[in-house]
Amino acid sequence: MKNIAGMLIVIMMSGFISLGCAFAQEETPAITPEAITASGSEETPANGPMSLFKLIQLGGVVGWIIILLSCIALGLVIEYATSIRRPRLAPPRDILVLQKLIHERRFDDILKLDSGKTSFLTQVVIAGLKETSQGYNAMLKAMEDTVEALNAALARKIEHLNVIGNIAPMLGLLGTVTGMLRCFNEISQVTGAIEPQQLAGGIFEALITTCMGLIVAIPTIYCYALFRNRVDELTAETALRAEELVHAFKTEVNGD
Repeated sequence: MKNIAGMLIVIMMSGFISLGCAFAQEETPAITPEAITASGSEETPANGPMSLFKLIQLGGVVGWIIILLSCIALGLVIEYATSIRRPRLAPPRDILVLQKLIHERRFDDILKLDSGKTSFLTQVVIAGLKETSQGYNAMLKAMEDTVEALNAALARKIEHLNVIGNIAPMLGLLGTVTGMLRCFNEISQVTGAIEPQQLAGGIFEALITTCMGLIVAIPTIYCYALFRNRVDELTAETALRAEELVHAFKTEVNGD
């Protein structure tokens, strides 16, 4: 999980750097007799390299919004990578404390642990202990309901990545539309022949924003899938661990 944030950074930066390198190449003029003749009298102009910052600027307002989304996605990935981990959902210290308190039948002390800052595991165990008087099956049902509720909360938490992953290419499409609108606006205002350079800005914006949106969306959706699977895996493990902790009540509560 610690490598997910680094992986997202690498993927996004690789995409943007590859994009920059694609336009940073200097154009090599074709070698023709005319070019050789002209080289004796004047130098052939060459296109200067285009920086990554310049590429982002050419994306316009939409391009900057996509960059902002990429920063938000990176921050979310770092936060999820640190919070959605096995030691955070089922801390070893909580397991030892719960085992000791359950073994000593200090149920009141366990219920006192019920607060908003308790771990996933502790909340599940407490939910089951509150139904001790109703039987072991009622305890399991309460624990299952708590697991489902907490799992749904974690799923809603990481849903932000899915939203960003879907919004980014749509913003890229918006940039494509605005870029093409610029092109047609230039055409409508020009009388006579139209120079390609007059349309280059709008076409460039149309293409660069689409590319930027995809660069942000692909790794973001991938990270969302990783976290979604991680949530399912960890919640299932934590539920089994909680059931093991209260298994001693199976015979006691049912009176077998």
